[in-house]
Amino acid sequence: MLKRQEATWQMLNAADVKKLYEVKDKFLSNIDTPPIFAEFVKLSGMSESKLKRLFKQIFGNSIYSYYQSFRMKEAAYLIKEECLSVSEVGYRLGFSNLSHFSRLFETHIGVKPKKYSLN
Repeated sequence: MLKRQEATWQMLNAADVKKLYEVKDKFLSNIDTPPIFAEFVKLSGMSESKLKRLFKQIFGNSIYSYYQSFRMKEAAYLIKEECLSVSEVGYRLGFSNLSHFSRLFETHIGVKPKKYSLN
């Protein structure tokens, strides 16, 4: 049980690191659509488990969590700096359910998007 809790770090080689950055750039270039993991496995040339393990080792989060966090930071930027409405931001970032967007935003940013836009 203790071994499971310990992080097992794997030695990294430059080719793997380069591929992981390519994967990250690929899913961040199109943040309005959820990442499709099978595409990243193919792009990286790694097994699914190796890709997940090394991505978390380098970026500190799973691919999906990293994607969601980035998306919410982008949402905060669009609300505050671009002065877009909450619904416009939600739809622009690929959400069809605005209440889900609002809950996710609050989880990541700490306040509801409407309140964030007023501050």
